[in-house]
Amino acid sequence: MNRRIWLGIGAIVLLLGGWLGFRAFHSNSPLSVLVPSDALLVLESTHLLDSTTAQIQRQSLTLNQIPLFEQAVAHLSRNLLASGDTTRLRQFLRNRPVRCSLHPVSKSTLDFIFYIPVSTEADRVVVSQILSPDPNRFRLLTRPFNGERVSELVSLRNESYGHFLQTDDALICSGSGVLIENVARRMHSPNLLTDSEELTTGEGQLAGLSVRPEVLQRLFGEGNTSLVRLFLPEHLTLRFRNTDSRTHLVGYASDQIGQRADVAALFQNQAPRRILAGQLIPQNTSSVYHISLSDGAAFGKSIRALLASNSDDRLQDRLERIAPETDNFYGAIGSDVLLCRLESPDARTRQVLVVQGRDGAALARAYQQIAYRLGAATPAPLKTFLGHKTLLLNVAELPATLFTSLFAGFRESWVTQHGSALIVANSEDVMQEYLKQITQKTVWAADERQSSLLAQTLRPANFTAFVRLNRSSESVPERWPAPWRKLLGRPFAGFDNLENMVYQASYGNEKILSTLILGRTTRRASGAVLNKVLLRRKVEFNASLIAAPVVVGSLADGSAQFYAQNRASQFVLVTPEGDKIVQDTTDGPIRSNVIATDFLDNGRLQYLFMTDRRLYVAQPGNQSVKLQVIRLPAGLNPTLLAQPRGSRQRSIVALAAHTDGHIYALDRQKRQFVRLMTAQTKGPLQLPFQVIDTPTGMEVLAMQGNGILNRWRDDGTPVTHFPAKLDLSFVSPALQPANADYMQAITEQGELLRLNPNGLIASRNGLYRPVRAGSFRLFPDVSQQTWLLMRTSDTEAAILDQQGNERFAVRGLQPDQTSIRYHRLGGGIELISLKSGSFTTLYTLDGKRIGDRPIPSDFPVALQFDELTNELYVLSGIQKAVQLFSIRLR
Repeated sequence: MNRRIWLGIGAIVLLLGGWLGFRAFHSNSPLSVLVPSDALLVLESTHLLDSTTAQIQRQSLTLNQIPLFEQAVAHLSRNLLASGDTTRLRQFLRNRPVRCSLHPVSKSTLDFIFYIPVSTEADRVVVSQILSPDPNRFRLLTRPFNGERVSELVSLRNESYGHFLQTDDALICSGSGVLIENVARRMHSPNLLTDSEELTTGEGQLAGLSVRPEVLQRLFGEGNTSLVRLFLPEHLTLRFRNTDSRTHLVGYASDQIGQRADVAALFQNQAPRRILAGQLIPQNTSSVYHISLSDGAAFGKSIRALLASNSDDRLQDRLERIAPETDNFYGAIGSDVLLCRLESPDARTRQVLVVQGRDGAALARAYQQIAYRLGAATPAPLKTFLGHKTLLLNVAELPATLFTSLFAGFRESWVTQHGSALIVANSEDVMQEYLKQITQKTVWAADERQSSLLAQTLRPANFTAFVRLNRSSESVPERWPAPWRKLLGRPFAGFDNLENMVYQASYGNEKILSTLILGRTTRRASGAVLNKVLLRRKVEFNASLIAAPVVVGSLADGSAQFYAQNRASQFVLVTPEGDKIVQDTTDGPIRSNVIATDFLDNGRLQYLFMTDRRLYVAQPGNQSVKLQVIRLPAGLNPTLLAQPRGSRQRSIVALAAHTDGHIYALDRQKRQFVRLMTAQTKGPLQLPFQVIDTPTGMEVLAMQGNGILNRWRDDGTPVTHFPAKLDLSFVSPALQPANADYMQAITEQGELLRLNPNGLIASRNGLYRPVRAGSFRLFPDVSQQTWLLMRTSDTEAAILDQQGNERFAVRGLQPDQTSIRYHRLGGGIELISLKSGSFTTLYTLDGKRIGDRPIPSDFPVALQFDELTNELYVLSGIQKAVQLFSIRLR
């Protein structure tokens, strides 16, 4: 009996000791063990609530200007600072290592949990004040959960300000009660993590960030990111430290190589280097993937082994067919392999592969031989543009076959050689745009800030993924998962401070050394001149102008020339120094848009435009411009010139519409317009017609006012099922969205139509029309790459998105004196210019006015945006003068 009593007492003592031991461990355990296991990332910092002045924020980048940290501060401030003495609470949090974790709450919502360490009696007094709010403003609702006491701070209107959980060593808070309950469950879990790694250690460290690689992969936001994850370590723990850079925050990590040995093998004995090809990266690049090599032949063996081990039957067959040529190709590679994705005004993938070669000719020759082994047509016709011979190799996904699917997105290869570099573009117009920028030196190496970023801020690395945010139709946040867009996206101002996002990795035998760089290179706007319309230059004429001035070159760097026409039919060159030089005479005002192309095939750009009877080819020179004249065929519409994107015909450089509904092409060899496409039923086209670059060549989509929808192939033959008769009245064209197999049209009555690929109506959507006399039309941008919708009446105009949702409306317009244009200027800048009477007003797509006053203008204005200074330049023509204005944007 005594033995049983002693056994019972012993069991009770063991249970009590175990419970006390668990509580002792729990009370002394690090905050990391309380983080629920579904955390997407964990960050810790003693600088979250540091206060900075506006001047400091303009001069350097601070931690709380980065969107993720900014949102953490916003959520923490709402949870804690709303309930008490703000000054005292900030003092309580200053220099305190606040840990925060981010978790999914639902399929569309993410939220933070904050862990605030409490160590002294003074700390507990502050916590007590937080949990004892002013009863005239708040109530504190408490409930038991899983053996813990969960509190919720609500206003007298039942608006929740946060949920709280108090332990002996921490105050835990979150905007989500579900997340707080998850912490409470974890506190009593027998499987608490014992990993007590500190995220912030050492003097000069700003913050620590532990993030899942798949999260970082998705935030880079590219279309084919399956292999981005392979370049990331399995676990990424970054420490942000103070650096010499005032424009970027830099986080460093050293993580175990784990299962990434196959990727590390790619870079075995490859010395990591900086990006050396800054002169080959265009200014309008939205993202860059870079592989640094010191031994191309060794890399070739490794990449072939990696591809072979992860290939399907189709890729395996490709690798076997090209095997005899790959040694020559990889052996000719130099230091850099770059994939540049360019800004895309129409959401199409526009990308260029740049491979620096030890022997450029051998590299290009090997690439061609590989393409021929995969079935490229031989011989393919050569084209020339700006002094470069370009060759079409019609083999899909050739770069991905050589460099993994990270380099996918090439339905064909347009190839040229620039110095020792092999240049591969995924379409002809992308190649031409790339060569324009390289020739005009609008590249990163010529940009002091980007050059400094390449040479100083970026580290030598084996692999670099570089994303520039807020690029037109390439804006990464727009493609982020919905929960992240909801958490970080507009209208938060943090994205005004974050332009560049870079991940870099170098690979050793046991470790992956990573760098995450966040910041911006463009200049911040000064509040002193923000939104002010500043007159930069005024050039006066003796005779009145008859058309809007034409600008050639950059208004920002002072290299631009103006072409102006006056009532004396004089064509006047205005030099960058302001000199007026009469060049020639024209037969009337310019009616069309102006396109730039190498019409003379001499390695320089010429500018084409039309008057009522002639097409003019203007070739700029030193203090001069030469005009060549081509007579227009009778009935040719002089208001629109289009570039033949994707055309397989070497001699065609421009397209124009005829009043009978035909499409004419400008032949550079014949120096005349020739009919290319014939409408079966006569009737004028609704302009602009659309040029579509397809895998089989150029197609042209054109709507006639009588409801006949035409679609022609490159050779002028109609596409099957076309022309299609819709038996409706149209006042604007039919257009096909990028990367879509349907078309969109809108009737005069405001019925938005979705058309099948065969031209049949698939769906109808009647748009709201508040004004009886109002009419609708598709509203293409100036470059004719994409469009919005517009509703107009005599005195009102409304801008709508492609789904028919109104963005903004302007009233009180002058009848018959209004011109509206849609401009996509690069760098994410999209504006509407509205000329009514003798003034032009600029608007964002949300209806916000740009500039503190309207701009005098008798003609539609020309706009350019300089992203280096964040300045918008406006060229305006009035009766006897040309004026140049600038506006500093945010």
